[in-house]
Amino acid sequence: MKRFAMAMLMVSFLPCVASGQTETSVGSTQAIFAAANGDLVRVGGQLMLAGKAYEYDRVLADDIGPRLTGSKNYVKAAEWAESEFKRLGLKNVHREAWEMNALWEPETYATARILAPHEQRLHMESDGWSPSTPPGGVRGKVYYLPSFKTDEIKSEAAQIKDAVVLVDNDTFDASGSFQFGKILDAMDLMVNEGAQAFLYGMGYTNNVSSMLGVGAGNGKIARVPVGNVGKEDTLLLRRLLERGPVEVEFSFKNRIREHEKVDNVVAEIPGTDANGEYVVIGGHLDSWHLGTGAEDNGTGAASVLAVAEAMEASGVKPKRTMRFILFGGEEQGLIGSINYVRQHAAEMDKCAGVFVTDTGSEPPEGWYTFGRADEVKALGALKPELSELGAAGTTDEGRFTFSTDHGPFLLHGVPAFMLWTPTEKYFQLHHKPADTFDKVNQRDLNLGAAVVGVTALAFADATTDLPHLSQADVEMQLKKIKSFDEYEDMLNHGML
Repeated sequence: MKRFAMAMLMVSFLPCVASGQTETSVGSTQAIFAAANGDLVRVGGQLMLAGKAYEYDRVLADDIGPRLTGSKNYVKAAEWAESEFKRLGLKNVHREAWEMNALWEPETYATARILAPHEQRLHMESDGWSPSTPPGGVRGKVYYLPSFKTDEIKSEAAQIKDAVVLVDNDTFDASGSFQFGKILDAMDLMVNEGAQAFLYGMGYTNNVSSMLGVGAGNGKIARVPVGNVGKEDTLLLRRLLERGPVEVEFSFKNRIREHEKVDNVVAEIPGTDANGEYVVIGGHLDSWHLGTGAEDNGTGAASVLAVAEAMEASGVKPKRTMRFILFGGEEQGLIGSINYVRQHAAEMDKCAGVFVTDTGSEPPEGWYTFGRADEVKALGALKPELSELGAAGTTDEGRFTFSTDHGPFLLHGVPAFMLWTPTEKYFQLHHKPADTFDKVNQRDLNLGAAVVGVTALAFADATTDLPHLSQADVEMQLKKIKSFDEYEDMLNHGML
C-alpha cells in the first residue's frame, strides 16, 4: 500500500494526458480525460489506504448475511445501503421498485438418500426457484442426461419418463452451450416426456451444492422439483449407474411469493455540468443463501459503497454525475438491471459509461471491454494510473457478456465495462457454502475498488463521450466476441 501511495504521488507530477483526435467511426473515438492527476491520486489513494470496502463487505456478509432477492435479509441490506449513502452525504438517495415474478426461499432443509442399489445419505439442497416436492417427497429411478440436445432427449424418452434426471458439468460440455434458454427448453421437453424431477450435480470438491437457480426463467418457478447435489455424490451416482439401476428419494419445502416488489438502491454525487450526463458505478446486492455472499457479490456491492465514500472524502467534484446503483435479482437473470434500464430508457443516451464489478476479491488485471476498440483506446490514456494498480490490461473475452449487470446497458449501446480479475478462486466459492467473508482479501479488494473509482472518475470528467452504438453495431459487437448466439437465445426466451 505504501508503494502505491508513493507511486501515485509520482504520477501526480506527470503531465495531463494529451488530447486524442476524435473520429466518427465506431471503435475509433477516444475519450479525452480531463480529470486532474491529483484528483485521481486522491480518490485512488483514499480507496487503497483508507478505503472502506472490506468493512462494507463484512457488514453485508457477517452482520446481514445471505441476501436472497426479496428476502428479509435483502430488504435489510437495501435499507442499510440507503442509510449509508445518506450518511455519506450523497444526493438523490432512494430505492426504485420493480416486480419479480416470484420470490423464493427454503422453508425446510432438504433430506435425500440413495435407496438402491444400497441405502446412503445424499447431501442435497433445493435449487433456487424450485417448487417444493410433493407430500411424501420425490422417489424414482435416476437417469443421467449426457447432453441437452433435443434429438438425444427424444431418443431417450422411455428412460426419462418418471425418472429423476441427473445433469452435471459434462452434460453442458457435451451440449456445446451454456445458454439458459436452451436449458429451459430441454427441461420443458423432459417434463413433457414425464420427468418427475431434476438433480444438478455441478459443485466443486467438498461443496454440498452449487446454485444454478434457473427456475423457469425471469424469476419464475420451475415446473418440477430441482435439487442440487455435490461433486462427490454426483460421481457416485454416475458410477453406480454404470453398473445398474439407481433409485433415490428426496424432500424439501420452499416458501414462494408471487408478483412481489424488489428494490434497487440508487444514490448520486451530482456533476458540475448541468447537461444531465452521468456514469454508473454498479454491482448486485443479492446473493445466494448457502454461504453469505461475501465474494458474490458482497465485494462488488462493497466496492460501490467504497467508491462513493472515497469520492465524498476526497472532496473531488466530477464533471458528470456519478450514479451508484445496487441491483437486485441479478442471480435470477439480471432482472434488477434489466428493469432499471427499461425504466430509464429515455435517459440512456446520457449515460457516458457503466462500471460493474462481480468477480470477487482477486487482484484486478484491468477491464473487460466486450469488443469495443474505442474503449480499449480510451483506457490506454489511463495506463499510467492503472499500471500503478497492476490493472492496465483489457480483454475482449465474451464469456461474461451477460453474466452480470453491465449487460442490459451494453445492449442499449452504452459503453460498458466489467472489472477483470482472475476467477479460479471465485468459481470455487460462488453460489456455494464456502462463499464467506474469511475468503476476502482486503488488499486485493481495495485494489479493485481503486481501479473502479479511478476509471469511473476519469470517464466522469472526460471532455468527450464515447459514442453510443446503434442496434446494428451492438449486434456486430456481440458477433465479434462470440456472444451473439447467447444474446439471441436470451432474447427469444424473454430474458432481455
